[in-house]
Amino acid sequence: MTLEPPKSYRKAAYPRSNKAAGDIDHLLARVLEHDDYEAFEKLFIFNYSPLRNFCKKIVHVNEVAEELVSEVFLKIWSNRKHIVIASSPKSYLYTAVRNISFDHLRKEKHSIMTDLEEAAAVPCDCLDPQRCSEFEELQERVERAVNKLPRQCKLVFQMSRDRGMKYNEIAEMLQLSVKTIETQMGRALKSLRISLKGD
Repeated sequence: MTLEPPKSYRKAAYPRSNKAAGDIDHLLARVLEHDDYEAFEKLFIFNYSPLRNFCKKIVHVNEVAEELVSEVFLKIWSNRKHIVIASSPKSYLYTAVRNISFDHLRKEKHSIMTDLEEAAAVPCDCLDPQRCSEFEELQERVERAVNKLPRQCKLVFQMSRDRGMKYNEIAEMLQLSVKTIETQMGRALKSLRISLKGD
C-alpha cells in the first residue's frame, strides 16, 4: 500500500526554508500529541521526497523505496499514541526509513537463500528425469548468474551463502562497513532476481 499525497497539498503546504527542522518538530509534535491529521499530511508531503531518495540509495529500486517510506508514515500514524522520540524528529524519520530498508534487504536475502536451499535439499532421484534435468539446468543458471556479479558483490554473496557468514563478520574480514556489505548484498540479490526471472 502506498500513501499518496492529497492533491490539495502537493503545491502548497510548507515552503522549504531554513526553518525546515523546526517545521518537522512542530508537525510531528502535532501528530503525536494532538492526533492532528492535517499536520500528518504536511509532514508526509514535506519529507516524502528526501526520505524516498535516501531509501532508494539503500534498496536501489524506486518503487520499493516509495512503498517503504509510505509504510513508515503509516506506522507513525497508526502508532502515534505510543511513539516516544529520544532524538530529533528528523533523525527519527531517517532512522526509521534506514531500519525498514535494511529489514527489507534481509527479508529478500532470506527468501532467495531459502528457495535455493530448499531446492538443493531435494534429492535428484526423487524427481523424474525431465525434472532432474530442469533442476540441474537451474543450478547451472544460478552459478552462472553468480559468476557474472561484480567482483565485490560476488565475494560478499558467496561469503554469506557458502560460508553462512553474518554481515558484521564479512565486514570485519573485508575491512568494510556493515552498510557497504548490505548494499553489495542488495545489488547481488537484485541482479540474481533479474537473471533468474521466470525460473
